[in-house]
Amino acid sequence: MAEAHNWYAVKTIPGAQKPQREYSVEPTALNDDGLPRGKGYRIIPSLNPNQSAVERSLSRAGFVYYMPAEKRLIRDRRHTDLWKVRRFALLVGYVFVLNPHSFDELGSTQGVAGIVSDPFGAPYRIGLMDILAIRQAEAECEVDFDYRSQRARQVLRKNAKKDARLQMLVKKLDIAGTMTVNLDELAA
Repeated sequence: MAEAHNWYAVKTIPGAQKPQREYSVEPTALNDDGLPRGKGYRIIPSLNPNQSAVERSLSRAGFVYYMPAEKRLIRDRRHTDLWKVRRFALLVGYVFVLNPHSFDELGSTQGVAGIVSDPFGAPYRIGLMDILAIRQAEAECEVDFDYRSQRARQVLRKNAKKDARLQMLVKKLDIAGTMTVNLDELAA
């Protein structure tokens, strides 16, 4: 009897596990005459931090995939007192695909360098227990991230008590909804 959960490892091309660049169109403001300025629109590039390029191409092709990822705190370039959350691949260069409908289509999907195979050339099946062990490692990384982000917030609160510039920055972030820090607690 065949197993219902057949996972296969896929090797990705370099850079395919980085966030996917997306483009959105924004209309421009109108002149005094009521006509749009310039072309009437502006193209704004942005990164989707929650999905990589290979994940996007696998989902477009109709594959069910799993890319183990971890979150890390990275120092902000503009405001060095703040930290940004970034998502990184836990197993760099590998993505797991569940019951692919076509190995030929999987191999030709954008961002896929090849399918991991056994010595005889057949796609190598990954056991469900191995996938669960990887998910456990991913959960442990999540716990570590939660601890680090809590610690970073504590340091920010401590530093904001002494620095007026940092207090203004924290107020801006609080208004934008990016971060919540109770400034009444800082004053106490």
